[in-house]
Amino acid sequence: MRLVEWDQVRERAFRYHLALSASENIDFDAIDAHTVLLPHGLGFNKLVPSATGTELRLAGLPPLHALRAGRVTVTLSHPEQREQLLAVSAETADHTETVGDPTFDRLRASLALRDRYREALGTGDRTLVTVASTWGRQSVIGRRHTLPAQLLGALDADAYQVVLVLHPNVWAYYGAFQITVWLSSALDAGLVLMPPESGWHAALIAADQVISDHGSLGLFAASLDRPLLMTGRAPETVPGTPTDELAEAVPALRPGGDLRKQLEVAREQYRAGQYAHITDRVFAHVGDATRNVRDLIYRTLGSTPLEHPGPLTRIPIPHCHARSITSYVVRATAISGSELTLERIPAAVWHYADGEDHHETHVVADESEPDPKIIERAAAVTRETVQDLPAAHRWARAMLSAYPGARLAVAAVPQGYLAVVRDGATVRAVTGSESPGHVQLLASAMYYRLLDRSLPDRLGVHAGITTVDVTFTVEE
Repeated sequence: MRLVEWDQVRERAFRYHLALSASENIDFDAIDAHTVLLPHGLGFNKLVPSATGTELRLAGLPPLHALRAGRVTVTLSHPEQREQLLAVSAETADHTETVGDPTFDRLRASLALRDRYREALGTGDRTLVTVASTWGRQSVIGRRHTLPAQLLGALDADAYQVVLVLHPNVWAYYGAFQITVWLSSALDAGLVLMPPESGWHAALIAADQVISDHGSLGLFAASLDRPLLMTGRAPETVPGTPTDELAEAVPALRPGGDLRKQLEVAREQYRAGQYAHITDRVFAHVGDATRNVRDLIYRTLGSTPLEHPGPLTRIPIPHCHARSITSYVVRATAISGSELTLERIPAAVWHYADGEDHHETHVVADESEPDPKIIERAAAVTRETVQDLPAAHRWARAMLSAYPGARLAVAAVPQGYLAVVRDGATVRAVTGSESPGHVQLLASAMYYRLLDRSLPDRLGVHAGITTVDVTFTVEE
């Protein structure tokens, strides 16, 4: 394989025997060989502007002159699509072949890797919500560009994780820098943004539920039996297609509604196989699509397939990076006996949280928090790096001096955690784990213990899926 410039194709600078394309938007007159048009998305579900912009055309359908000339074979994922294309254009007769969908076969073959994908995403036992957006004004991100931040502002960070998948056209049009600027608050709040070149497959398999639109990922999610919410029907969707039927059947995400409640209800009311009658119209030859495409290619070339062809490959483990959450707005949802239950929302998206009483919350911020307004109003400042006791005392006093609004500074030490209170007292905390990863959670527990001296020296601290048993020792 070698990479060539399109101008070399147009200038016919070399010879070839077959062309493969995943897009009908190519200059077929510049192609010297028969073209096999591979699936782009799932079926023919969208109307898009024509080249002149004066009328709409069916996305995925190649130009009529290329069909009339017999120079292109359109691959289909289901026989129903053949009838759909014939109804639109008689020129498609004898120029289509139903092969199935190789991507769906790879997804099915990768289901057993779900735990590995979740591990790579850092999900743990949290509920993973994947937001899948196509491109255009009717997409998730086109209609509700703040939805990722709104979700993170509505969901307990210790119980939920949010992953965003954007169509490559969004990345190509706006660029990575602009996208990360738009999503900066959500990224600071722990949003996992999948790169445009890979990862969406793993994000769907790993998901506990999916929010989507009229793009193909909604159909893929339905086929994987994931509870769905959709952002509404789109006028560009072809009536009567599986995408149109799915938008009719799936609950709509209501703007301004309680996002957490909508997610919970969608999961509770979902039944396995709920959308099978729709996805059965999309996928045929399940498990054989890759072989069918391969056989079509060899047959078009007039050649014999290899005796031992390469195998169908599973989806690779994704490589993605999420920013560390450096500050939380915290409230106690239950204090009972020796049990303390906390809910934590990343401070970067707190302004998206609706109906919360700011007087019943406090802010915990790591010393590295980039927003000075957040750390200046923090009740507790923390440091995750383990220090010895003398260094921890010096650091804590420096933090209390730098941030007059802080009531305590909490650092990880070799034997647990050390908090220095503004009145000069120190609090030592020991847990069953030596990991410093709970320093911000323990800082909130110490804060509530300072407020309520009746709390016992031993507490079970709960936050989402996390439970930490801690023992406090107060030194005046």
